[in-house]
Amino acid sequence: MPIIDAYAHVSLPRFMSVDDCLRLMDAHDVEAAVLSTAETCPDLHEMSRALVEHPDRFRVLGMPLGETPAKLRDVVRAQLDCGFSGIRLPAALIAADPDLLELIGEAGAAALVVGSEGLRIAAARIVEFLDGYPASAAIAGHFGGPADPAILETDAAVARLFDHPRLHVAFTRHGALGATPLEAWAGALVRRVGWSRLLWGSEWPVALWRNETYRSTLDWALRFAPEEAAVRAFRYGNGARLFFDGGFAASPLPPAIDVMDLRKAADVWLFPPSLDVSEPRHRALMLAYEAWGGETRGRYSEFFVAMTEQGIASSCLTDSDR
Repeated sequence: MPIIDAYAHVSLPRFMSVDDCLRLMDAHDVEAAVLSTAETCPDLHEMSRALVEHPDRFRVLGMPLGETPAKLRDVVRAQLDCGFSGIRLPAALIAADPDLLELIGEAGAAALVVGSEGLRIAAARIVEFLDGYPASAAIAGHFGGPADPAILETDAAVARLFDHPRLHVAFTRHGALGATPLEAWAGALVRRVGWSRLLWGSEWPVALWRNETYRSTLDWALRFAPEEAAVRAFRYGNGARLFFDGGFAASPLPPAIDVMDLRKAADVWLFPPSLDVSEPRHRALMLAYEAWGGETRGRYSEFFVAMTEQGIASSCLTDSDR
């Protein structure tokens, strides 16, 4: 069965390079991936490189950053002009600046929305966007903001959003919440949204930091016992239809469009709340884990134990940053 990873992080030094991601995909027989990033490492040029060099394997959802509202809009337009499929927007930003959705809609692009409580604070605005721009779509990342499933009945705006035929929900960030509340919310989405509007995403390498495996994120939804056709739609068909059907052209992002100076610097957190390491140190660890054999040999925590016994992990943690 072909696979599309609908949510992987490419950006250096915090996440993965394009080449890191390709190796990961090939190791797990993943045909294509949709890339995103975060305010902690908005490396738009590395994501642009993915599009230009590998248009058959990648699509990209960019970032809204800029020193001023006008510059932020210029950055968004530049990304969309260069072939990015959409923009990642926190629900709080939509509530504060809903006109950003118009930029995305005018380009016929997608909004990847992340937030909490069923995206409640932005739900009405997202529905207006979807109704006003029929060529666009919205993807609710991270399970669409897990909440008490009752909100799907008690909040009219949230209900309209999750019932909208062009709202898709990406099952990502599997290990960030307790299994019981997440399973209750995800089960409600399966019943309400249906497998034709659900997507699978690994959120790699962040899932690795939580000691998840790539396979565990891929198989998480099997607890709802979907039929084979539903699994195929979830793992591949819906992502292919949203992002990879039809013609595609990309051009390099102009060098002037660079927002790394606006990043919110942060250490990489491992096995929360146990261990924080710098981004360069973590990159050394992640590559060492890959060379060790990755999850085919053991979980990330098991690699730490093995490498500590050999004195390798401690050297990665104490080398000076370069």
